[in-house]
Amino acid sequence: MAARILADPDVAIFLKPFMREPTTVKVAAEEFKLPLQTMHYRVLQMLQAGLLQVVKVEARQGRAIKHYRATATAFQIPLDLIPHSLLENLTEHVSWKSRLERGLQKALGESNYKSQMVVYLDEDGLLIWGSSQDDYKGVPQILGPGYPAVLNLWTGGLRLDRADAKALQRELWELYERYAHRGGAEKFVMHLGLAPTPDP
Repeated sequence: MAARILADPDVAIFLKPFMREPTTVKVAAEEFKLPLQTMHYRVLQMLQAGLLQVVKVEARQGRAIKHYRATATAFQIPLDLIPHSLLENLTEHVSWKSRLERGLQKALGESNYKSQMVVYLDEDGLLIWGSSQDDYKGVPQILGPGYPAVLNLWTGGLRLDRADAKALQRELWELYERYAHRGGAEKFVMHLGLAPTPDP
């Protein structure tokens, strides 16, 4: 059961508050804006799977309040324990890709920005998939202050030597780390990927 829970991002997310610190079902339910009964079901599920433990019982009139904590802050799951369909979703990024696409549609739908896909050659001869016909003219329109904070860009033709590729890898990671712990009001989904293309 633990492998099934951890390999499903839509379910594993409920473990997050308990990985930070001991907390109650009520506090976790408020964080996720879920009915208490729904959160209680998730907690029992994770408890039975060995992902949570009771670390404190607060006595009071009526039912005692239990504080739960994750049994670890990192879990390693052998791949052969993960159901094939969930593993396929994870490795193909189906769940995260869907979240990104829904987020893009929602944000762009709420603005006056005309969402579209534009495929073009940039000044270096790279084929670019962008979101604006103005992308290739300089700074993309979407970066303007009046537009939502979204970006969706793919390229399959970066030509780098190993030193530059490692520098880009490091800079992307450092850029992510710079913003990862800000704790702002809005929640964003983001994907960063870099790999040598398998095609010549």
